[in-house]
Amino acid sequence: MAALCLLGSNVPSLIFKSLAALATIWVGQVLYQGLTARIRIRTMAARGMPVPKPHSLFLGHLPLMKKLREGLPKDAHDTYAQRRLISNWAEYFPNLEKCPPLIYLDLWPFLSYPLIYATSPEACYQMTQEKAQPRHGMFTWAIYPVTGGKDLISMDIPDHRVWRARLNPGFSSRNLASQVPLMIEEVDTFVQQLRGKAGKNHEYGEIFPLYERTVNLTFDIIMRTAIDLRVNEQLAGPGPILKAMRQLITHVKAENLKSRLERMMPAYKKDVARNESTIRDILLPHLKSHLGKDTDPNSPKTVIDLALKELKNESRNANVQLEESFFDVVLSHLKLFILAGHDTTAQAMCWVFYELYSKPEVLKNIRAELDDVLGPDSKLALSQQPHKLNSLQYTTAIIKETLRLHPLGATHRRGSPEFNIVYEGTVYPTSNALINTSPTAIHLRSDLWPRVNEFIPERFIVPEGHVLHPMKNAWRAFELGNTRCIGEELAMMEMKLVLALAVRDFDMEFDWVGWNKLQNRTPPPDMVDGQYMYRVGNGIGTVKDKLPTRIRIR
Repeated sequence: MAALCLLGSNVPSLIFKSLAALATIWVGQVLYQGLTARIRIRTMAARGMPVPKPHSLFLGHLPLMKKLREGLPKDAHDTYAQRRLISNWAEYFPNLEKCPPLIYLDLWPFLSYPLIYATSPEACYQMTQEKAQPRHGMFTWAIYPVTGGKDLISMDIPDHRVWRARLNPGFSSRNLASQVPLMIEEVDTFVQQLRGKAGKNHEYGEIFPLYERTVNLTFDIIMRTAIDLRVNEQLAGPGPILKAMRQLITHVKAENLKSRLERMMPAYKKDVARNESTIRDILLPHLKSHLGKDTDPNSPKTVIDLALKELKNESRNANVQLEESFFDVVLSHLKLFILAGHDTTAQAMCWVFYELYSKPEVLKNIRAELDDVLGPDSKLALSQQPHKLNSLQYTTAIIKETLRLHPLGATHRRGSPEFNIVYEGTVYPTSNALINTSPTAIHLRSDLWPRVNEFIPERFIVPEGHVLHPMKNAWRAFELGNTRCIGEELAMMEMKLVLALAVRDFDMEFDWVGWNKLQNRTPPPDMVDGQYMYRVGNGIGTVKDKLPTRIRIR
């Protein structure tokens, strides 16, 4: 009995010692991982791999990343650090005579593996086109709250090929052209909404956030083109699907210690489950009822219509019974399309408007093209002849140049011991690395793009051989290869329609100073590179203050 009492009095001490031992082991493992990561990068640098200086044996490249963010607003997106790294590459690679094709970074403990920025078109070509490498799990992890890991981005390459083949017909140029009339309906609503924000007697109206309008527009369009569901966000929103999606998007973040801890919290799990249920309860019944209908063979087909047709062709059974797992995957794809198809396109529209209305000569030129190609009534011309969108070369060039300077997408590929990048005779290993084919880096290389910081739409019009003509594979706003963005054609079509119907009717100006006053902010507005307009947040991010805008009717 006395022995038991003695043991009982020592229990707290034994527990404490056990926990201390476990903590010591854990700390030792963490330190070992960190030291291994640092030594690996040092070894690669010694072998001549492009590792930027300075690199700290204790902190790796964390001080460098801090330096790259110096002077940036706290809310500035991480891509601005990439911009600075690539724009000032000579400072960080003093022994090189030209910008390296790849950049190796050591960001442990925020990343447990090396990060490789692919900065050359050739390097990106090798990993996305010549020998497509699987996407890294980081992106899958980031969008998991929205799609549950059953979407095109998260699938392995064999499953991706199957579903890509099923979904491609819905996003083809031919099918989207048949949907131009319904897109025009939504764009016309957008234009009328802008008209309501204009002042009287050709004066500028009150400030409003343009981004909110572009989000509602792109959401309405993707819902109609993908699933034939008219949600009327522009007139009656915000509706439950959009509110649920916007909330889920707040959880789309890069994987790091903070975000991993967030996803362990009950509040996160409850929020995701609630919003996912909201979307599912609305979309699933609509999807099932819609798939059971016989559609007019001459009517426009949604993405899901054509995906079902492909599935029936595969099974050679017109009455194929669809399992619940099929609907789970379709819903995941729909949520991916909604995520990528409304938010990034809405941001891109804001950047296009910002660049266009900041460049009087460019604005003059696009208006002249619209007069020449579409005549006085863009809506009528495109409703009757949708193919005329293809003749808007300068309009298309404006969008491409905007996305060159302000790319919103990136792809993350998984390195492996079996895959090396070979550039000008040098072999660059990728084993156990995250490879980022960031357009931010490639689009801002002065050796690839003459007058790199200038807004020159003509570079996408001039013939091959002209000094401004883009190098092959250098423009990667939607990526390239078999896994390029499936919604590229839809996004480009939406933006061209918006410009065609809006820019001849309105003048715009952007007013952060006035917006700050309305918000009772006393400090002056933040700036990046002398501009009030910049990308904020992390992950997908958004535009600063949702682009405060004034409009007047011409």
